[in-house]
This record gives sequence, structure tokens and C-alpha cells, in this order.
Amino acid sequence: MASSRAAKSPRRTADENAPAESGRLYGGLSASERRAGRRARLLAAGFDLFGTIGFQKTTIPMICSASGVTARHFYEEFPSREALLRAIYDDVSETTYQIIRDALRETDKPHYERVLASNQAYYEYLTADPRRARIYALESLGVSPELEQHRRVVRERVVQQLTRATDWLEPTGVLRNVDSRLVAVGLSSAAVAILAEWVLAARKPSVEKMAETLTMFWVRTLQMDTLDDAFAEHHP
Repeated sequence: MASSRAAKSPRRTADENAPAESGRLYGGLSASERRAGRRARLLAAGFDLFGTIGFQKTTIPMICSASGVTARHFYEEFPSREALLRAIYDDVSETTYQIIRDALRETDKPHYERVLASNQAYYEYLTADPRRARIYALESLGVSPELEQHRRVVRERVVQQLTRATDWLEPTGVLRNVDSRLVAVGLSSAAVAILAEWVLAARKPSVEKMAETLTMFWVRTLQMDTLDDAFAEHHP
């Protein structure tokens, strides 16, 4: 006689069994709190995996396993691996921008010292965690035309900050007939290229050496060795 027992349903995770209503609590957490927790775990797992084995070698099942989040819940937060990478890149970029902006705003310092301090803080933050440096300088590059365009949009804030910084040179005439924005793009790209060298090199350059090198680009390109004197002459 055939058994009338219904087939067992697949085992479900605690998250999947949790009440759907936002007002109900499960494990002491509301639905919105559980969702925020899942998102945070996905971001942490993506940061670790993208920053160690790389974006191309990381799969969604690997991310789900590392984060303890189901595939269904992954897709509730991110439509793709690339979307997760983009969110992580944005987090790193936001802090990087704040660091650059704050250092360049220290107007009590000579221009050269402000640029050097900005470059030093930039490399200190990004190299403090090798995963962060790898994601920012390597893993987020060349993934897709859409992500490249997004990176360009994000970079625009840094370029605008650097463009304002190069406006210091207006009294000297150094940038006459030169597009200061393109100069800023070049300096920004040089900063990332130096960081990529740090990620890939067997013998990594020190933060101080990288900051000094990038500052040298500023000095040589913008003739900053004479900037403070020239600026003082025009602003007695």
C-alpha cells in the first residue's frame, strides 16, 4: 500500500522561517533589523573574498556560505556580484574622499605640506587593510563598462577636490593654457597606479615612499616648490 505521508519539505534556515511582518520580532530582532544584519554580513563576506581571492574567482554560493545568508536573501539585497562589489567600492571611496578633503582643508599649513599630508593619509588608510587596497586599486577595475562609468562618477568628487587644489596655482601662472581638471585626473590616476604597485609588489614600498613620490608628481608638474612664495606675493 502506497504511503500517504507527504514528502518532507526542504529544511529552511532561521531567517526563512522568521515572521514576515515588520512589526513581529524573531530572536529579538525586527524584520528590518534582520535584513540590515544580512546586508552587513554580505558586505563583510564580499570584502573578505574580493580582497583575498579576487572578484572573478568569487561565486555567489561562496559569498552566501561565508555570510550565512541564503541565495534568496542575497538577491533581495544585490542583483549581482557586481552590485555587491560596487557597494563595497563606494564605501571605501567615501572614506577616501573624506580623508583627502580634510587634509587639503588644513589651510594653516603651506601648500606642499597639505598635499604631502593628504597623500600620506590616503595611502595609510588604503594600505591599513590589504583587502581594501586590492579592491580599490585592482578588483573594481575593468569589471564592466557600467562599473567603469560608475567609478568615473565616484572619482569625479576627488577630481573636483584636486581641481580646487590646483587653483592655488592661479597666481603663479603655472596652469595658464592648461586644463586644471585634466591635470587633476592625471594626478588621481597616478595615485591609484602607485597603490596597485603596492598591492602587486613582492617588496612593498612604504607609505612614506608612496606619499613622497606622489607629492613629487605634484611638485614637478605644478612647480609647487615655488608656489608658497608666489602665492604670498599675490596675497600679502
